[in-house]
Amino acid sequence: MSSSLVSKAAIGVFAASLIAGAHYTWMAPAGPLALGRSNRIEIGHGHRFPVSEEAIAAAQVKAFAVSPSGKRVTLKAAAVPKMVVAEYTPTEAGTHTLGFAQDRGISSRTPGGLKKGGKDVNRDAVQSFRTVRTAVSFAATGRIAAPGKAAGLEFEIVPKMEAGGVALQVFRNGKAAVGVEVHVLLKGQEESKALGKTDGHGQIVYKTGAAGPVLFVADMTEPAPAGSVYDRTNLSTSLYVNW
Repeated sequence: MSSSLVSKAAIGVFAASLIAGAHYTWMAPAGPLALGRSNRIEIGHGHRFPVSEEAIAAAQVKAFAVSPSGKRVTLKAAAVPKMVVAEYTPTEAGTHTLGFAQDRGISSRTPGGLKKGGKDVNRDAVQSFRTVRTAVSFAATGRIAAPGKAAGLEFEIVPKMEAGGVALQVFRNGKAAVGVEVHVLLKGQEESKALGKTDGHGQIVYKTGAAGPVLFVADMTEPAPAGSVYDRTNLSTSLYVNW
């Protein structure tokens, strides 16, 4: 297998099952993207997509937008009732990439419950882990055409629209993530549907059968780097597509 691939055997990845009643996180514009005007971008979190039920920790959110020409702009995230929001003013026509990363830090499971910090501060920790959440969506000043470019996140799903469906490729630090289970969630659903696991190129294809918006989600876990004060890294990502 090519060294450019992140294999299941090499990093000990397993895809976490997304069960009924789970909460999902996504990022999307509140409406059509208006050129030259301030647009509200929303980060939702809840169990009935696309209705947001609570705000995630805005202080941990690093949000951004990438213009059609590749210019990257930092967005300021702020919590409001039931969601996190940011403002973005596009100065170029075309399709823009929206995304965020939320590093939720390191936590430990101890006999006294879940505590912040790794094994360096929680000597009685049974297990310690770092948790990272990411999300990507696309918005256009005209007709939507999702580009097949990665946003450079630790963990992300990159789409490529094709006739009758969308080809999805999952990346971990820029390398194709193999054997990761991808789920899809349609509007109004509480339970996601498993599409299957990514192939040797980190890809899987979804055949469209419903109008958008649609949310694709994936989770993976890998061992922590040698010498870390935690045991594993838990990653989750979502891709919002509206067609």
